[in-house]
Amino acid sequence: MTHRPLTTPWLMPFSREPNGRLRLFFFPHAGGGASSFFQWSRKLPEEVTSYAVQLPGRETRLRDSLHHQVDTVVQALAQALPPFLDRPFVFWGHSMGALLSYEVAQRLRQHGLPLPQRLIVSGLNAPHVPYADPHIHHLPEAEFVAALEGLNGTSPTVLQNAELRSLVLPMIRADFQMVETYAYQEAAPLTCPITILDAMDDEKTDEAGLQEWQKQSTELLELFSFPGNHFFLYELPPTLVSTVGNLLRRQMRHTQR
Repeated sequence: MTHRPLTTPWLMPFSREPNGRLRLFFFPHAGGGASSFFQWSRKLPEEVTSYAVQLPGRETRLRDSLHHQVDTVVQALAQALPPFLDRPFVFWGHSMGALLSYEVAQRLRQHGLPLPQRLIVSGLNAPHVPYADPHIHHLPEAEFVAALEGLNGTSPTVLQNAELRSLVLPMIRADFQMVETYAYQEAAPLTCPITILDAMDDEKTDEAGLQEWQKQSTELLELFSFPGNHFFLYELPPTLVSTVGNLLRRQMRHTQR
């Protein structure tokens, strides 16, 4: 008897083997899609089955309605993920994805569902630290585009092409609205360890804000620093690849005990 592979529009599967010893769920940055992590899936240990969260309004979900609030995304993911949580798993969120991964983990706990074995975060201060960047989601198009150009996270080719802008700007604006209107609700610390992957030249984070993640876990915080800016992880620096690989292998050894 063959079993149909699990599917949901909220997840893009990257692994040929759906039943690895450990499942890794990627949560992309604002304006990013699941494909942002495709190359990472080829760098992971073979025993890891990887998926990337695919938010509506981009890539394979271009026609789906956008979300503008963190809570509605978290609610939808908390409903979509449980069938995939029958094996040990890890969340990894970058920037906005770090915020979503943390909130989904909290929502899973509220529903009495399994928690990730580990929460890996990058590109974001702790969720209870106030968002310090200027708010841009409400700006007129010309000013919004200028702000995006200063962030270096969107291809200049896209921003300079009117047709491409009409496709991607609503999605990027919605993502920034999610981050900029997020209101932290105090919650008990997670019982899973949190690991921070920090870029030393990331202008979006600071040491004090990253250390505040310790308050969100009952376990000892781990922090690894690497050269690079806010988007360092998409360049797949060898030291980062080896660090993530070692983290996941260590997690798999731990779950065997």
